[in-house]
Amino acid sequence: MNTTDRLEPATRESSMVVSAGGLLAAFNDAGVLDPLDVLSAMTIARVCGESDEQVVLAAALAVRGTRFGHVCVRISTLHDTVVVDGQDPAIIETLAWPEPTGWEATIARSAMVGDGSGDQPLVLSDGLLYLQRYFRYEELVAKLIGDRCGPVQTDLAGETEEILSRLLPPGPDGQVTLQHAAVALALKAEATVIAGGPGTGKTFAVGALLAALASRRSGEFPLVALCAPTGKAAARLGEAVAEFAATIDDPAIRETLAGVEASTMHRLLGWGRGRGQFAHNARNPLPHDLVIVDEMSMVSLPMAAKLLSAVRPDAKVVLVGDPFQLESIEAGTVLADIVGPAADTSAAQTAAGPSIRDHVVVLDRLHRFETGSVIADFADAVREGNPGLAIELLGQDSEELQWVPEHAGSGFRDLWDTVLERRSRMVELAMTPGHEQEVFEALSGTAVLCARRNGPDSVAWWRWNLEMALDERFTGLRYGGEWYPGRPVMITRNDYNLSLYNGDIGVAVETDEGLRVVFDRGGLRMFLPSHLSEHTTVHAMTIHKSQGSQFDEVAVVLPGERSRLLTRELLYTAVTRAKRKVWLVADEDVVRHAIVRSVQRASGLRSRLWGE
Repeated sequence: MNTTDRLEPATRESSMVVSAGGLLAAFNDAGVLDPLDVLSAMTIARVCGESDEQVVLAAALAVRGTRFGHVCVRISTLHDTVVVDGQDPAIIETLAWPEPTGWEATIARSAMVGDGSGDQPLVLSDGLLYLQRYFRYEELVAKLIGDRCGPVQTDLAGETEEILSRLLPPGPDGQVTLQHAAVALALKAEATVIAGGPGTGKTFAVGALLAALASRRSGEFPLVALCAPTGKAAARLGEAVAEFAATIDDPAIRETLAGVEASTMHRLLGWGRGRGQFAHNARNPLPHDLVIVDEMSMVSLPMAAKLLSAVRPDAKVVLVGDPFQLESIEAGTVLADIVGPAADTSAAQTAAGPSIRDHVVVLDRLHRFETGSVIADFADAVREGNPGLAIELLGQDSEELQWVPEHAGSGFRDLWDTVLERRSRMVELAMTPGHEQEVFEALSGTAVLCARRNGPDSVAWWRWNLEMALDERFTGLRYGGEWYPGRPVMITRNDYNLSLYNGDIGVAVETDEGLRVVFDRGGLRMFLPSHLSEHTTVHAMTIHKSQGSQFDEVAVVLPGERSRLLTRELLYTAVTRAKRKVWLVADEDVVRHAIVRSVQRASGLRSRLWGE
């Protein structure tokens, strides 16, 4: 065995980068490319017989792009848009970037690049360079959505319109509400998109849609699939529909809605670990007449392609979500691309336009926040990219929105003391049997949301320091090991046997039978700690993990310096998790930096659907 064979994988990949030399090695040294990006590009080039380092560099950047959520890369702007966290932008600026126009022409001539009609591993289309499979996914989603966005019938049957008017009466001005319009569209169209921020009534509209279908005297209730990308989101969707059903007087309708269960997208499509693929696809479609997908902003492009492919051509699809919040962890900005310019509700609407426009309803009236809410105003300022107004609102120092501009000042100490007191109260309650409901209410009352998982100002920092402080306050609290009364935990892997899902939060409590972990799943449920699947302590959580959750009070902790992690979508998602109060731990420069930086994932889907 030679020396190279004995190298660890990461070392072997790094050695290949060194052997590559030239542009690839330089971009790797600057932190732009990962060794795996280089290795993947070199493998493709070797198979295709490509030796031009500009083409291989482009391939490596296309591979890199998918790691950062991009479906493709735009050659003309790559130089200006590549950012490396912790790296001086001047270093990236001094790299030998090829001249864009000549670079694109060189790429187009390569044998490893095609226009999408062949089987080349890379596709160049309208200045966008794709890995072939992502080009196919985008092409498929655009076709499946576009085919469903035909002309919409103008009127509902009289019976259905009457039902809708009862479920969703006109607003104070006597006009039909946007929720009414969204449900009416979903009853008529093959594809409907219901978009809007937190508290605008998206899931309420889903409940009204199901109730309207169940209320019709003519026709059977359709076979409905309710799904979401994560177990936690699916559980919340199911609970929201159940809450809506409880408001209906007719017991038959309540019973019908109770029979509609929500699941994860993977479970709906029949993921098989052994098969490594889904049971349902275009050849074996889902049997459902109506498929409703919640939290669509979290759905990646590949997953959207797989789901839409599995829906029968004659079935209806309703996509629900917030196009303004964080996108999927994997590649794609599917919901934002589908909603497109319709997200700007202040823009004037023209009579002409692509047919998809008639299939999108954006809800913009807040039901969660009271009129005049500073949190709602701040969230709007963030979403609209207005740092001046956001800083002005923070400067008001209202009880509802409190700014903590220093990570070590008196304001931060006050916040720390508040969080510690809330956690201490939770531990006190958890030590005595019979206080399970109060413990869980204390847990869901205040949350610490961090941009970073590790390092300063991170989830790990808060967890470590809070546990140390609690150990000092309650002598011997953790002598029993990792489990102690008041320990908050988050499930990190779906457990369908226990009906506990990735993102579900519980807390350990003492009972007459010993220590148990309580979760609120439409009522409190107890589990032995040893029965839980993978989990982690959650005195704080990342902003990404908080998606789909709501808390009374939220402390949003951003890094003490500018970071690639910071975007307006991240900040918007964090502050809109709160119902009553937000503390924002960040200095003015970091706040402004986050608000002016929007997620700019490269994608061609919006252009395909909207013609932009």
